[in-house]
Amino acid sequence: MDNIYAKELKLLYIEDESSIREILSIRLENVVSELIVAEDGEDGYQKYLENKPDLILTDITMPKLDGIEMSRKIREIDREIPIIVMSAHSDSSYLLDSIEIGIAGYLVKPLNKDKLYNILESNAKIIYVDKVNKIQQKQILEQQKILQNIINTEKNISFVTDFNEVSFANKAFIDFFDLKVLPEFIEKFKKPEDMFIEDNEYIHKGLIQNYKDLDNFAFGNKLYEIVTALDDTKRIVLIKDKLSEQKSFFLSLSILDEDSKLFLINLTDITEMTIQKNNTEYKAYFDGLTNIYNRNKFDEIFNQELLRVKRYPHSLSLAIIDIDNFKVFNDTYGHIIGDEILIMFAQELSKRLRVNDIFARWGGEEFVILYIGTSIDNALIASNILRKHIEQIKHKTAGNVTVSFGISEYKDGDSLESLFKRCDEALYLAKEKGKNRVESIK
Repeated sequence: MDNIYAKELKLLYIEDESSIREILSIRLENVVSELIVAEDGEDGYQKYLENKPDLILTDITMPKLDGIEMSRKIREIDREIPIIVMSAHSDSSYLLDSIEIGIAGYLVKPLNKDKLYNILESNAKIIYVDKVNKIQQKQILEQQKILQNIINTEKNISFVTDFNEVSFANKAFIDFFDLKVLPEFIEKFKKPEDMFIEDNEYIHKGLIQNYKDLDNFAFGNKLYEIVTALDDTKRIVLIKDKLSEQKSFFLSLSILDEDSKLFLINLTDITEMTIQKNNTEYKAYFDGLTNIYNRNKFDEIFNQELLRVKRYPHSLSLAIIDIDNFKVFNDTYGHIIGDEILIMFAQELSKRLRVNDIFARWGGEEFVILYIGTSIDNALIASNILRKHIEQIKHKTAGNVTVSFGISEYKDGDSLESLFKRCDEALYLAKEKGKNRVESIK
């Protein structure tokens, strides 16, 4: 038998008979990596303390301290080191004592060389494998520590979940939810996905049909399919932080391990970007003075409704509204008063509009209303109600304000330009007939 593993062994050999010790020491030096020799049990114990061997081979009957007592003292320090005992005695009491101290092998003198080498090799293999495992475990722990430190320095929130509980989370996650220990998270949320606010503009569990009927892994897979199918600009979730402030995050979701059914989720805080985006969109779509939709937004909505009315025929009416004598207000009281009148008018009209009505500032003192799903006759009724309300309001400096409406209804083949032209003609009629009135052209 090749002593492959024994060659890596640091062996403590204890024998009181010098003739046997000298002969066996020569043989053992050729088998092991390092041999430490002791003359009796007391010497053996001291050399164990000094050298910390991998394995002990000891005689039992020795002066000063026999092999059993020496082994007991060593066992008080080290419960793991393999100890092989040798004895010329077949007395069962020695064997029982040896078993009690947890020996790794028992050899009867005179020693059989092959049996000795075999027992050394088998124990050396166990020691070698254990050393390798410990080294690997240490390396894994060190790698995990390094990885944990790297992840903890990340500002992004990262966590591992099976969508039943969170099994791993970085420091950013712990801090965001103000947790002392990770299990506290489940006290805040029954399931990890419950952290995502249910808003139809963002990703949340409600996007998955019958999600309550799915097991955790099936739910995770469905969510993964939804997220990966979305454009990057749509992969957004809303979450409340420890101060209950709403934050927006870019969501990255990946299947970490199909066997253990784990998912890795990474959340990048884009709250500031979202605020900037919303502000940009607001500026692009809302009138800076009156805070209602501007012409850009109205054009976008009208084109959407135009496509819809062509595909699913329904009524669609448009009204142009012009503040009567607005130039007089500006010339008499100045542009600041003129702006106040525009703001007052927009605010008052906004309060009276129906849910489906789209109201926007077209430019100057002109405004538009898109009456969705409304015939021209009903649009006339709604517009007159609005007109009568406006004539009741009064500006503190300029006095009463009135408006005129020009209305028309969508016809096959209409564009915004053609529909708007008829409304403009109707508005001209209203002005000609004395203002503060509603006129229509079919």
